[in-house]
Amino acid sequence: MKIKFSTDSTCDLPKHIIEENSIAVLPLVVNLGDEEFFDGENIKPDDIYDFVAKTNDLPKTAGRGVEDFKEYFLGLLDHADAVIHCGIGAELSVCYQNACLAAKEIGYDKVKIVDSRALSSATGLIVLSGVNAYKKGSTLDDIVKDMTEASKQVQASFMVDKLDYLHKGGRCSRFTFSMANLLRIKPRLEVVNGKLINTGKEIGPMKIVLKKYIDTILKKYDNPRKDCCIITHSKMDEKLAKEIIEYVKSKNIFNRIEESIAGSVITSHCGPGTLGILYINDGKF
Repeated sequence: MKIKFSTDSTCDLPKHIIEENSIAVLPLVVNLGDEEFFDGENIKPDDIYDFVAKTNDLPKTAGRGVEDFKEYFLGLLDHADAVIHCGIGAELSVCYQNACLAAKEIGYDKVKIVDSRALSSATGLIVLSGVNAYKKGSTLDDIVKDMTEASKQVQASFMVDKLDYLHKGGRCSRFTFSMANLLRIKPRLEVVNGKLINTGKEIGPMKIVLKKYIDTILKKYDNPRKDCCIITHSKMDEKLAKEIIEYVKSKNIFNRIEESIAGSVITSHCGPGTLGILYINDGKF
């Protein structure tokens, strides 16, 4: 059986991984004022930063409708016997619900939908888990089961440098925003039970904060799969990003560490200077 793996543009997988594994990616929508763009196709993160700097407004992001998913899945089925789609989590977007409705119309034997319960590269890691199971000869149902189990163990967390975008988006109060800037407080965001919440904070310059964050997460989620870890970040000092990647490498935990740049949808919500370490925490291999 030929299976096509699919995700959406919030997966934040490096381009070479997407291409190597022939993963289909449905772009989500970013609106800059009255103009509509498609994430990863005709808009890039720098366009987000320019728009916010010029207008002092945030872009608006949107999922895709049922008919969009239906047309997309049918196109994939022209070249495959079945599609497994895993995009941004059900608690974070309407995309999951709309994908399920489209799958119902086409037929659940043809289109399987997996709730990532996550976002960004955590979603991508779940898709890769399915791809690896497929390459090992697993059946369609077993692959879906594998991905569903991975979604329960995937670790998705981020440190945010500045709260400007969160404040503009109404996700933190003016008082919190002001105090965070004054005291150099950096919030730690984690996806817990499918929802993105604030689980802690660090104080100080970002270089020190990020290393503390890495140590905290590796201690908290201490049974990782060693095959792949992804360090995902939005626009930040290149030297600092490389230093943090080398810091993770120095732990000698992961066999493979990939760097990924957040796409336009994720960037629209977190702003520049955000970094996360993402991996599946079930220790399977």
